[in-house]
Amino acid sequence: MPPSPQVLIVGAGPAGLALAAELAGFGVSCQVVDKRTGRSRLSRACTVEPRTLELLDMRGRVGDLLAWGRECPHPPLGNEDGYLDYGLLDTPFPFSLSIPQARTEDALQAAAEKAGALLLPGTEMTGLSQDDDGVDVELTGPEGPATVRARYVVGCDGVNSTVRDAVGVDFDGWNYDQSLMMADARLSSPPGPAEYARITRRGMAALFPFRDGTYRVIVLDREKFAVPADEPLTLEDLSESCGAILGSDIGIHDPLWLSRFRSSQRHAKRYRVGRVLLAGDAAHTHIPSGGQGLQTGIQDAFNLGWKLRAVLDGWAPQGLLDSYEAERYPIAAETLRKTDLSFRFETSDSLPSRVLRKAAMWSMRIKPVHRLNVLHLSGLTLRYPAEKRDRWTGRRVPDRPLVTAPGGPERLYELFRGGHFVLTGTEGCPPAAAGWEARLRTGVLAEPLGAGWPAHALIRPDGYVAWAGVEPGRGLTRALRHWCGEPRTVAG
Repeated sequence: MPPSPQVLIVGAGPAGLALAAELAGFGVSCQVVDKRTGRSRLSRACTVEPRTLELLDMRGRVGDLLAWGRECPHPPLGNEDGYLDYGLLDTPFPFSLSIPQARTEDALQAAAEKAGALLLPGTEMTGLSQDDDGVDVELTGPEGPATVRARYVVGCDGVNSTVRDAVGVDFDGWNYDQSLMMADARLSSPPGPAEYARITRRGMAALFPFRDGTYRVIVLDREKFAVPADEPLTLEDLSESCGAILGSDIGIHDPLWLSRFRSSQRHAKRYRVGRVLLAGDAAHTHIPSGGQGLQTGIQDAFNLGWKLRAVLDGWAPQGLLDSYEAERYPIAAETLRKTDLSFRFETSDSLPSRVLRKAAMWSMRIKPVHRLNVLHLSGLTLRYPAEKRDRWTGRRVPDRPLVTAPGGPERLYELFRGGHFVLTGTEGCPPAAAGWEARLRTGVLAEPLGAGWPAHALIRPDGYVAWAGVEPGRGLTRALRHWCGEPRTVAG
């Protein structure tokens, strides 16, 4: 067994791999153990939304996803010609990205290993105990049982998390009764446009092409809700449902996999127990609407990674690690609420539901309503709570060009490559930030962050505002002390 890491991550799904890339990129020694020996072909999360792409871009890790994924700027609404217009968004990525989860995991694993993380497949966590200084983890791998001691352990091991069970955290929620169908397959007669969905009294069918020519096929057939989820799905059964809903035979053939499934909604009571933390599906699980589970899990990693790094490097202020749960728990709770409403809305066949669905489709013709829905789905409206109801603190910052010398970074997001805090509006470190230079990068924007934004903004390593103001004075100093701890030196 390799030397003990500072952080042991249990689970090599999207959240665990994203966290490993973050930590290793910051110079934190970390290992990822996973009882699987290979990728699952039953890869269900097939969408990466703009905010997740932005976060990966901040670390220079978005290239493989863009190369392997297929841009979808106009996801269908289900009423033949209706679609969401991602072109309304202020982002370098005005589209959702269609990409099989296995490919997303490939990209994240490559980033984690390039940064120096060690992955140990075929290794299962069988128990853990912790004290004030670390966590002893019992593992069983190809070489037999072993005990590893880490400073922190993060459970990213899914809905049946052994880490969550080991620390006694409840995972409350419910299962849905309806059985749905899903497959990756080829189509001989795909409808147009390429991304297509249709909602009828019978149900809903949605088709999303991948770059390799296969399609993700998602079917909600009200006549087959009662079919047990463990009953094998046949190509004939899937084709019959699609034909009945779409009104034509789309020629489904050569499936990579087919599956029935029942969704569930569950939320862990706590995200932290001492030196053990939870992220991704181990902390929350959602219905697969819009790939929100994958977005939430990767964004958990970006929130937690820099905070663990700060604690391990010795500069974290009191309570910084607790802010992970304080910030991410409400996000997941709200996502659960919205996805539950969405699922009930989509599956109900009552007269009020049918009327509401038609009204919702019609309302998407109203540009402000349309834009608001796209903003929420893309993740760009996510914000963290701010003290004293500050207008800017906790908001996501958009990318902007920089005023720099030739050869320097050209965009704001490039300043986050090393996981530093970023101060906009100044070329050098102002007196108010003296002592924090090692944790801070500065830059002058070529254009404002947006209408009404102050001239200066202190931005956290995960791209959210820590402070904003007209002048970098006492307010900046207070924010740096709050988020970055005490300065290394005291200005004379």
